[in-house]
Amino acid sequence: MIEIVIPSYLTHVQLTKGRRAKYYTKGTSIPKKYQKFKQYDSKSRLLGADGKPLIANPASVNKPRIKKINGQELYSGNMPPHLRSKVVACIKESFQEHLRKVPEVDFFPLAIEAELHTVPGTMMWDLDNQWIYHKCFQDALSAQGIIPDDNIYYITKAPSFSYCPVERLEDRKLVYRLIQDDRQLLRDHPGYKAHFSTEPVLLENRSPDRLLNVN
Repeated sequence: MIEIVIPSYLTHVQLTKGRRAKYYTKGTSIPKKYQKFKQYDSKSRLLGADGKPLIANPASVNKPRIKKINGQELYSGNMPPHLRSKVVACIKESFQEHLRKVPEVDFFPLAIEAELHTVPGTMMWDLDNQWIYHKCFQDALSAQGIIPDDNIYYITKAPSFSYCPVERLEDRKLVYRLIQDDRQLLRDHPGYKAHFSTEPVLLENRSPDRLLNVN
């Protein structure tokens, strides 16, 4: 069994370092408090009393744009593809430093157990909406060379979180355990015998596994 702990796991992704300033321009709606100003610059931006363009988004300008990781939003397709790719890439990158010292697995196939430790908050959120961490974790295992691949030859029980409440958000963590799936039906299956055995295994012509690539 191999246990992998990911402390202070990523909950938000920074999409941009800072938001650009937006200005009130000719032909756009001007708030009542600024309607007394009538001067515009060469870029059609409304000028204030100091002669500088009036900023329409002062609360967010130069502040990073942060996105909370939400599996439901990813699943429903409401997140644009480029944002989805950004979120997934950031999660995988956050896992890398915790996987560098993990040894290469030499027992297969795997059953993966998982725990999510975090504050309960309002307790009105669904545990299964955190599925994106599992997908990124399995991909990261493969990318780091810890497992050859994350297909069903190597992982026969995908992770599902058990929830463990903590008192402080800074104590949050993900815990994954890689355990050999030693179910008898897997050991007896000709496809798995052929894939993991050092001895040649002859598959019957009528077996659906005759098409499996066992190399």
